[in-house]
Amino acid sequence: MQNPLISVAMCTYNGGKYLVEQLESIVNQTYNNIEIIICDDGSKDNTIEIIKEYCDKYDFIQLFENEINLGFVKNFEKSISLCKGDYIALADQDDIWKKNKLEVFISEIKDNLLIYSDAIIMDGDSNISNNELIRPKGDLVKGKCNKAFLFTNCVSGNTLMFKKEILEYILPIPENITYHDIWIAFIASSYGTITFSDEAMTYYRRYSEQITKTREKDYKNFKDRFNTKKESNIKSAKDAIANLTIFKKIEVLDDEIKQIIETSLNHLNNFENKYFSIELYKLLKKYKNEIFAIKKKNKRIKYVRRMSYGLKAHMASLFTI
Repeated sequence: MQNPLISVAMCTYNGGKYLVEQLESIVNQTYNNIEIIICDDGSKDNTIEIIKEYCDKYDFIQLFENEINLGFVKNFEKSISLCKGDYIALADQDDIWKKNKLEVFISEIKDNLLIYSDAIIMDGDSNISNNELIRPKGDLVKGKCNKAFLFTNCVSGNTLMFKKEILEYILPIPENITYHDIWIAFIASSYGTITFSDEAMTYYRRYSEQITKTREKDYKNFKDRFNTKKESNIKSAKDAIANLTIFKKIEVLDDEIKQIIETSLNHLNNFENKYFSIELYKLLKKYKNEIFAIKKKNKRIKYVRRMSYGLKAHMASLFTI
């Protein structure tokens, strides 16, 4: 099919400060057969006013205003469900796209179900850095690589585009999934293959007011550090349980990944009372290059050990010198 329609699913919430920059980067794409579906989650600033101005100017933009606040994940679910295109790309309200992003993606996706790229980090004043979001500390993955998304993720929602044919497997987005992007990546790499553009196609904004923050590592004292680490480890275990419990229900999983999920769940469900799972360690070590493909090769065994620890081992490590 030549010149297929690409839908851009965008979610907004009090995003007026940066929205114009993002919309300008999308309406001026070199690939021009697009529609932009915007779902606003109850903005109180000038977001709606800005979007309506663009709707008046461009007939391919549609605005949907939620009557109640749906939250980030469910708002994306709504926006995705309203898309009519053969391909669907997700957009955050505060990033900037390279002008040829969609042209590159439509050219390079080929037989894959999903394509994504790394992102270039910029600050709140749109100053572009030399740093990418994933690389060089991590790696991007491609192929039928669903094991890589069991515990980690390199497919950021604002950098991906997928084929409409997997919508029936993506929607509805499960209630307890941690993030919509890891769900989409896992589905696409389970039912088919994914790929990436080597060039980073999105400028990703990091600024102090953002919800997703770099975790602070300044502690008041040892007790504060101990309690913070304990809470963080318990939350990570609960998040992993939520995701794995959802993943295990997918019908097309092979026996290898089913075994990894079941063994991981057995460990995590007893996480707070365990020191170490030798069974999980052996299994993760066997498949470490697939499960931790996002991590650098020389770091993967460290993540095997870390995932095999129970809470008691994690907390005991704070007392080592």
